[in-house]
Amino acid sequence: MPEKDAHDMAGKLLRYLLTWQDAKGAFHGVHTHPVWRLHPGLLEDHYTGYSAWGAPVLIGLADILTSTGHSRVEDVTRSFLRYLLATQQPDDSWDNAGAEFGRCFNASCVDNMLQDLSLSYFAGRLRERLPPSIFTEIGERVARNLRKFRLSDDHIRTHDHIVCGTVNQDCAGIWAMYEWMNTFGWDSGLEASLRLALDRHLEKHLVCGVPDSDCGGMLRSDGPPDYIEPAEYYGVIVPAFLWAYRRTDDSRYLEAAGKMVRHVIRNSWRDHQQCRRLHRSCDRIKGEWKVSHSPMLISGGGLFLRTLQDYLAIRPDTEASTFIDALIHTCRFYQNDYGYITQASGWHDDFDVIVGTVWECHDLAFFGRQVRDPAAFIRAFESPSPALALTLGWNDAWAENDRQWAILRPFSFGFGSVGAKTADYGFPSIPAWCGYRHPSMTLDPQVEIRLVDDTFVIRAPGYAVIAVNSIYNKPWIRES
Repeated sequence: MPEKDAHDMAGKLLRYLLTWQDAKGAFHGVHTHPVWRLHPGLLEDHYTGYSAWGAPVLIGLADILTSTGHSRVEDVTRSFLRYLLATQQPDDSWDNAGAEFGRCFNASCVDNMLQDLSLSYFAGRLRERLPPSIFTEIGERVARNLRKFRLSDDHIRTHDHIVCGTVNQDCAGIWAMYEWMNTFGWDSGLEASLRLALDRHLEKHLVCGVPDSDCGGMLRSDGPPDYIEPAEYYGVIVPAFLWAYRRTDDSRYLEAAGKMVRHVIRNSWRDHQQCRRLHRSCDRIKGEWKVSHSPMLISGGGLFLRTLQDYLAIRPDTEASTFIDALIHTCRFYQNDYGYITQASGWHDDFDVIVGTVWECHDLAFFGRQVRDPAAFIRAFESPSPALALTLGWNDAWAENDRQWAILRPFSFGFGSVGAKTADYGFPSIPAWCGYRHPSMTLDPQVEIRLVDDTFVIRAPGYAVIAVNSIYNKPWIRES
């Protein structure tokens, strides 16, 4: 990837995410989970407050701050860190929210482990810049949370996991424990437990031969043995095996990581824009594995891309390096000039166009690592932002300015969704003629969209500069 592209993408992506940061430091977003085998609309509750899935933004911020020392990045980072540390509950869980169920995931493993691994990496990366008291506080708080979820070796031997029965969540926990030890000190007993859990995963969950003998995917759990983990989850699975290899030099862990990397690469596909994409899922049907490509996320692959780089640092691999370049091209192609990367395609409804900032946070964890030239990054980061962003889907659109977001549906006679970027909830936008019990809220300045002969007609007189991308290449014109 040309260095200019890396800095431009990272700068605009962080500039965008800051429009969602509230006064407490939390990053908000419209949270959906468009990757499972069910439609995300079934779980939609309009929750827009902080979600633990956004915690990896701290990884990207740590790398950017280390590379640039930019004062505004430092202010943003300290604000988010202060918020995050204040969310630990009396039972040592983190107060967070899932990517789709709103505020009910405080007991969930992965929604805690994402914060643990991000905080641990952050503290290690910025050890010399952090006040000793903050460094110590991070270590102690993460340790308390990890102790809450860690299970005994006897449990691992009989249940094959150290924190959770879902493979991607358990491996996220193993990764978090490795990151914590790497920053705050190694524990031989804990390391032995982690290797025991990984060995059990290799024994019970690694499925080889998808799509060929050099590849292997992980079953999601013992419960549904007909379902291999979706592609982007390998961004939290593979790091656990890479850490185990670094610490033991046991080739089994590196070979397993390589099989999973090739599983994702060789099950990838090209979409209608000829962009390389991650696959959706693998289901077993009559004894054979069937790979589903779409509908699937476009944004959100940042942790896997970062993992690929870590794998390449251990074992050079032309196939993997070529794949990184291809996915970077995809992100570049789908990045709106406003800064975000289009979320998904294939749904042909709202869930193509909704921009879930948690996935942009994962992407910053990758693109933030690419920042080498402070001046180039700062030019993009401080460049003027368009006044309005629009993503056009099949027959609806996403719109946002620096204060609000909205889902606009040309055929809905005013029905849509709308919210403030720093509020905890958005809500349905109901036209006044319905007599709905809540007052109607609209984007301000207002935006109107019509769909005429498959052409989007945009009326946005209150915005001098707009940034538009069209997922399905449908044409658009601006009336005013």
